[in-house]
Amino acid sequence: MKQLLQYYLQNFDKECSKTNLFLVANLQKQTKKMSYYTIEHASDSEFFSLSEFEEIASALLKTGLCLNIFYTEIDFVEYILKYYSHLSKETLLVYNLARDGRKEGKKSLIPSFCDYFSINYTGSNALTVSLCRNKFIWGAIADYFNIPTPKTVCIKDGEVLGELFEAQKYIRKEISESASINLSNDSIMDNFEWKTIEKKDFLLQEYISGIEVEVPFFNIKGKYLVLDPVKIVSSSEIITSKLSDNNSYSFEWLEDQKICTKLKESTKKLAKYLGITTYGRVDFRIKSDGSYFVFDIATMPYTTDHSSFNFDIEQYGLTMTDLHKLVILSSL
Repeated sequence: MKQLLQYYLQNFDKECSKTNLFLVANLQKQTKKMSYYTIEHASDSEFFSLSEFEEIASALLKTGLCLNIFYTEIDFVEYILKYYSHLSKETLLVYNLARDGRKEGKKSLIPSFCDYFSINYTGSNALTVSLCRNKFIWGAIADYFNIPTPKTVCIKDGEVLGELFEAQKYIRKEISESASINLSNDSIMDNFEWKTIEKKDFLLQEYISGIEVEVPFFNIKGKYLVLDPVKIVSSSEIITSKLSDNNSYSFEWLEDQKICTKLKESTKKLAKYLGITTYGRVDFRIKSDGSYFVFDIATMPYTTDHSSFNFDIEQYGLTMTDLHKLVILSSL
């Protein structure tokens, strides 16, 4: 894999030397402070800390490309509307890490806006981003193509969507959130009372006891490059909101090559079926008997120092700047 990645990296300067980067990323404290509209903001845990933001900005600057930074989606949109006629769309690439808002399609604003104005951007299009945020919908697609997922129902205002199931343990999640938002050890339940469901919206899944594994990937020039599966190391059964916020877990490569091969194959299939054509990450739970289940998908995965993406890249002897070069190459 290292040699294959290096092959694409050696052409970076030739293919991207004239690229002008517009980074759109939400920064803790800064984004909300700058916003002068009445916006229901995302949780701070979804925004980048100052150190994380500096890691990304530094890596992008080291690519040698011109970099402009926007801390809010609104600032970016207003800038484009004001200066659109003066911009060179052929050389402009929006490095999209924007994730503000509360609704299901919150990460779709920048892709949709850029498509409307024929501006290139990193990551997936608005349809794919929104689709992959709804765990119930993409899970149904995975099931259709025989990619194993936990038994799942969606609860909408107390109504059950899907088939009722029995399990040894259950786990309650948000339908369309990421970064372990609102997830705690109390989310795992021994029993669930189907007859008295509260009138709220949430996802109920069969809890899969086992190890958690993340599989990052790129799609460069139509070729999927699936990196080595990375095991999450933690003393907790699950990565809770608190553990996620504090990066209180570590990474190591999954050693079972037979399972690794299966995870890579499933990742590639699911990425194709869901239309993730640039870069992303598929997350699995693996039982002690070797059976595995997809439980999450990221169309805009973290590429900071503390991420499975960067762990893989460093294990290959490459740098964080190389990681972000590959994200750029996947989006051309």
